[in-house]
Amino acid sequence: MGIDAITARIVSDATEYADGLIAEAKGEAEQITRQAGREAETIREQKSAQGAKDALIILNRKKSAAELEARKMQLAVKQQEFANAIEAAIEHIANMEPKAYTAFLAEKIAETGIREGELLLNAKDRKAVGAKLVEEANGKLAGGRLTLSDKTINAKGGFVLKHGAMEINSSLETMVSSVKEKVAAEVVAVLFRA
Repeated sequence: MGIDAITARIVSDATEYADGLIAEAKGEAEQITRQAGREAETIREQKSAQGAKDALIILNRKKSAAELEARKMQLAVKQQEFANAIEAAIEHIANMEPKAYTAFLAEKIAETGIREGELLLNAKDRKAVGAKLVEEANGKLAGGRLTLSDKTINAKGGFVLKHGAMEINSSLETMVSSVKEKVAAEVVAVLFRA
């Protein structure tokens, strides 16, 4: 066997060995690629599932926020309705027929138990019912000596009764406000039931 044959044999063996290594490397590369593909698919599925979970969480948060905002808006409307009802009550009393209004105020003055003092009304009531109110209130109080003040109050109606340093504020706004506290729970129950 000559050098050429030995060289050819070495080259043939080396080529065969190299081809084997290349085939083995290709096989390993294909196996790694398949494994990477499976891992990528698993990761994609996990990320997709996590994305769906995250989207559901975000959707639920948005839904809860929208429901909360809707409840806030409903509450604001109901609070406004309550405020409107209170304002309507004040307007109703202020616009009562003069005889009934005078009787109402005279009764409220008598309830104070004060027999002597100065009665302050708003300008409209002072002119319309002032003198009659003082007369009627004094009639309801045994020994009543109330007088009508020249001063007026800034209110929609009602009165302020001054007796020395003491002052009783029974403006319509104050009267309705005190009743408002008592009826608020009932009104809220009716408004929230609707």
